[in-house]
Amino acid sequence: MTYSLDSIAQLDHSKDFARLHQKFHQFNPLKVLRVDQFEIRHSNVLAWLLDPNENHQLGSFFIKKLLSRLIMRPENEEKAEGWNFLSYIYASFSDAEVYREVKTETNRYIDLLIIVPSQKLVLLIENKFHAGESLGQLEDYLSYARKCFEKDGYTILPVFLTLASDAPSFQDYWVLDYYDVLEIIQSHIEFNREAMSDNVYDFLVYYTAILQEQLVQDEEANELALEVYQANQAAIDLLFLSQHEEYRKQPRYRKVFEQMTEITDEQKVALRKIYEKKKQTIDFIFKIGSNVLREAFLSFVQLENIPKEVYRAHIRVPNFILPEWQDFAETIGEPEGEYWLGHGLIIWFERTWDDRLKMNVEVGPIPFEKRLKLLNALENQGVSIRPSAKQEGKKYTKIYTQTTEISDWAHKQVIIEGMGRLYHNSDLHSLFKKVALAVASIEESSEGVSEESASYYEHFPKGKIPADAFLKFAKSQGIPMDHYRIQNRIASFLLPVFRKLEKSFGGTRHKWWWHDSTFTYWFERLNDDRLKLTLELGPLYPEKRLAIIHELEAQGLTISDKSKQPSSRYTRLFSKSIFIMNWEDEEEIYREMEELFNDQKNQMILQMIETIQYNYGGVI
Repeated sequence: MTYSLDSIAQLDHSKDFARLHQKFHQFNPLKVLRVDQFEIRHSNVLAWLLDPNENHQLGSFFIKKLLSRLIMRPENEEKAEGWNFLSYIYASFSDAEVYREVKTETNRYIDLLIIVPSQKLVLLIENKFHAGESLGQLEDYLSYARKCFEKDGYTILPVFLTLASDAPSFQDYWVLDYYDVLEIIQSHIEFNREAMSDNVYDFLVYYTAILQEQLVQDEEANELALEVYQANQAAIDLLFLSQHEEYRKQPRYRKVFEQMTEITDEQKVALRKIYEKKKQTIDFIFKIGSNVLREAFLSFVQLENIPKEVYRAHIRVPNFILPEWQDFAETIGEPEGEYWLGHGLIIWFERTWDDRLKMNVEVGPIPFEKRLKLLNALENQGVSIRPSAKQEGKKYTKIYTQTTEISDWAHKQVIIEGMGRLYHNSDLHSLFKKVALAVASIEESSEGVSEESASYYEHFPKGKIPADAFLKFAKSQGIPMDHYRIQNRIASFLLPVFRKLEKSFGGTRHKWWWHDSTFTYWFERLNDDRLKLTLELGPLYPEKRLAIIHELEAQGLTISDKSKQPSSRYTRLFSKSIFIMNWEDEEEIYREMEELFNDQKNQMILQMIETIQYNYGGVI
């Protein structure tokens, strides 16, 4: 790519860039004062909000809500178990004293220290709006607070406040993030607007706007930024990197910096002026467009054949579920509100404070009764669940976390390899099996599985579906050799009736599997060691697809309205899975294939298909 100054002229005429710049250029007096850019100024706002005697008219509202948020966060469950929060709900905090930049004996400064003598409580808040930790600072702050206050019987509550729920290096700290701060303020604005002065209201609205810019994923803005970056990468890179010398050491930007050596001093001044005028917009586009974690994740899901409908390439926490988990929705329920991908389980990657790549698996806010059943079933399978996670009102429970070292966060391939290491970790695949067994046990209304199945976790999947077992199945069902294919985790096959239907309904409108036929079956070895059988109607031409759908409906099969749209291509008619105890046991796999295929519902649908062939083509 050539990084010429001419590319900037093209950017200047971009309507999408202008729209994005307009979005970020809305008037906000706090931005004029650069409150948004400096951590110390956010600490000043927090100090004001936390002081019940300040002129914000919140009284103790903010400090009490902050305490309740600390209790609610899943990361703090273990610490919260021995903490009597109820005593603070109706207590007075009017004597709270808020201090900023408290100097310790080691000449470090605590961001916020709140002392409440009447409650014998000290809140120590380390605020990290953008900055990272310094070595040993958290231990130092807590040691200082303990030395000063524990002798007088105070309870010390150390809080690590960050933009993105970063984990503190010192585990005694409670976790809080600016989403909590944002929601507390928004709640106050919503319910107490009439009692607030206009000045206080305006200030809080402007401040929440700043937090929203930092925290809330504006999908429209993200998509716009990606489009602008893809169309104007040379200009964005040149404008941003010319003002950020710290990126020079990153290999991916070597060419840009090499070409910048040819820029004259006069041109450098011009670049600086353009950048300063539209800094926030350029920074945002560069951040979104060049996000290596997101780029690596998109490559990862492609390599792992993870379908688009089960992942989201979030710039900070890219997330996904196993495709087979979609089958669990009826058993475990759907989450309340907007939770990740709208499923009760979620997997996500994130970059940690100490520059490691972390994978998390979590049970989300599904209805309490179903959530409790799932947590108990997981516990029966050997997954460690905290007792407090089973309390009504708890919404989020992490059931797996693992990290791996990333040697170079600017190198996409290094991150992809890290994601691969985490995803193929044997402990994770053991968890996948336990999740499948837990859901199966709920479906079967049993309390668990036999010790024999539990001992199988040491056998991890080889990834392929055993060919001999499928060949035995094909022979027993009379499936001709040219009617099936075995590839890695999938064995797909046709029945002769599917081919016969092509005479009446034609072939597919585009390439489909290896056969382009009307229907297809396939067995699939899932990541959690289940065997799944699926029957699907393929992408025939719309009028032909619709004719088959109407025939199936006439025989009593329920089909969604979405499948009847001209643009629809695939309609799943049957799917069912079963857990395989030993993937090296050919007889077991063969028996389960037969059981899945002979399922009453599958045979009923197959009979319907044969009836269609009889009606259209005569004797089968």
